[in-house]
Amino acid sequence: MKAFWDRKEKPYVLIVFLLPFLWMLGSLLMGQYFPDPGKLLMRLSGIWACVFVAAALSVTPLMKIKRFNWLVRYRRFVGLSAFFYSMLHLVIYLLLFAGLSWRWIRSDLVEKPYIYAGVFALLVLLALAITSTKKMMKRLGRNWKRLHRLIYLATIAIVLHLWWQVKGDTSLAVIFTVVFVMLLGLRLISNRKKLKKTIVSATI
Repeated sequence: MKAFWDRKEKPYVLIVFLLPFLWMLGSLLMGQYFPDPGKLLMRLSGIWACVFVAAALSVTPLMKIKRFNWLVRYRRFVGLSAFFYSMLHLVIYLLLFAGLSWRWIRSDLVEKPYIYAGVFALLVLLALAITSTKKMMKRLGRNWKRLHRLIYLATIAIVLHLWWQVKGDTSLAVIFTVVFVMLLGLRLISNRKKLKKTIVSATI
């Protein structure tokens, strides 16, 4: 835990990452989202979850630029924020949208299959959050990187989740799809270059 707060500015960074949540909570308490707070808050929490997933994917490519080396200090913060807002998205659905009604949830599971894609992405993010500590990195060894590559599958599931539920306006789905495809492309290109270097060094 001490390693997590190894820099004085980290509590302030945490507050910045929590600002969207605090804004949503404050607006809810002031009654700005009524008469249907669940629908709007689900949309907002989903948007912020996607924003932080995109941010998490962009950290590694940006770190290769010397100016952005400092991002390594906050990589875990960004990943945990992605999980937090994804979890918040689910909690809002259960409490404000479905009202903890099992009948409602069961009906949605039948009529809205995009929920499964969202749950899959959330489970992957949960696994990545649990294994984000230095202790887990040491314990898992090489398997840690393999496990955390599941973020690619989670991102694909998020894109499916977005498009599967589109009924009218596709702007958000288009924006996040373009962003995710670009970031995944950069990560895949980077991984290929690393693999080539490994093969070359092994043959020398």
